[in-house]
Amino acid sequence: MKLTSLSSLFSSITFRIGATLLIVIVIAELIAGLIWYQSGAKKEAENLQKTMTSLMSNAADTYNYFHALPVNYRYLILNQIREMGGTRFFISINQRKLPVTLPTANDRTELLLSTAHDVLGQKINHAEQIDIALSRRQDLRVFNSGIKLDALPEIWASYSLALGDMDLPIVVMQIQMSEQEWFYLAATLPVPFSSLSPQFIDQKQLMFLGVSSLLLVLCTVWLLRMEIRPIRRLAKAATLMGGQLYVEEVDEEGSKETRAAVRAFNKMNRRVRAYIRDREMLFGAISHDLKTPLACLKLRTEMLDDEQAKVRFEKILDEFDLMLKGALQCIRDTDIHEEPEWIDMTQMLEQCASYYNRNEPKVHLFTNEPIHFLGKPLAIKRCLYNIVDNAVKYGKKVDIQLEYSEKDIQIQFRDYGPGLDKKWSEKVFEPYFRVNPQDELGSGLGLTISRSIARSHGGDLTLQNHPAQGLVVLIRLTRDT
Repeated sequence: MKLTSLSSLFSSITFRIGATLLIVIVIAELIAGLIWYQSGAKKEAENLQKTMTSLMSNAADTYNYFHALPVNYRYLILNQIREMGGTRFFISINQRKLPVTLPTANDRTELLLSTAHDVLGQKINHAEQIDIALSRRQDLRVFNSGIKLDALPEIWASYSLALGDMDLPIVVMQIQMSEQEWFYLAATLPVPFSSLSPQFIDQKQLMFLGVSSLLLVLCTVWLLRMEIRPIRRLAKAATLMGGQLYVEEVDEEGSKETRAAVRAFNKMNRRVRAYIRDREMLFGAISHDLKTPLACLKLRTEMLDDEQAKVRFEKILDEFDLMLKGALQCIRDTDIHEEPEWIDMTQMLEQCASYYNRNEPKVHLFTNEPIHFLGKPLAIKRCLYNIVDNAVKYGKKVDIQLEYSEKDIQIQFRDYGPGLDKKWSEKVFEPYFRVNPQDELGSGLGLTISRSIARSHGGDLTLQNHPAQGLVVLIRLTRDT
């Protein structure tokens, strides 16, 4: 049951349009995000490169200034810088090169480091070795001891670098001035770490994409439900019309196209009503107006003196009476006004078999499992009885097999008669047609009525010869469960 409901949900027009719209929105957002990412990433990379160029140019000037000072003055200037605080650079002269913990490398960090090397290489000509690296504040080590910046006294840690509260990357420049002197300079790069490792779609964009897609899909589904409501009413009315022929007209609402379809259905409904009413009046008149002169003719025939003429006229009148009754019976059997009900097909076939097995076994049913079908009980009963009646008349006995699936029910009748020539396989469904015109066992309407009833239930009735002997009649009925 759950699989059936899920299948119905997935096949609905609301789900299909909603899913298609959602996919289109996501693809459009991804394409727009890709375009934005490519253009924005290129511009950000250029700005980062300019910022690094400016920063390294100032750092190179600072190094050149310290390098030009006498050795004793260098430490004096360093102490004055630390006492002033709030400087852009953290500067020290160490006896060794300090290790730097590097963040995750990517294209942008490599671009920044390459730019820094180029600028320092152009501005500093007397350095023995230059090392440039990026680090985080919590990983930054300073002085000869390699102590972390956060472990320094608060006044040094707070004013040595203008870091603020943001997690900014720190550029560490170490230049060898002599064998035991390394000029150490650390400066904050005024861009967040997120700019160094950009994401194609960040969390905010994903949230915006999700909210906008959800609102758009919900609005679309609401609009579709409003548009589909009259279509559902139209489908329901069409289904009821197939079983009742008389249904109320559907309200014209919805879009222009939907109203046009509903208007056309209502016109068809009115024409069908008029046709059914006219047909019932016609056959009522035929039944009443023809039976009276027919009775008079029979009475006059009884009064004829010529015995041969009397027999000939009686035969003609009997044939005419049989044709009239058959036509009226055909109309009654194919135009049964009854509500669909759940039918136990196995029980109905068992009753049919019991009826024809009163004197001797002629009908064999090979199914005992209850199989239910939603249809018109009286019409289905007449359809089955007509087939069994023909099989018993022309094939002496009949075997019945009943099979079912989720989509349909198939009933197979196999008799043991002479079979049927292929050229008559469709001709026998025409009213009053008989393979043997001299045959007086039937009126030639049984198969016509049976196929009409089967097709009115969404199925069909077909004939084929059995490979061994006899005729096989297959009835298929669609299950609308």
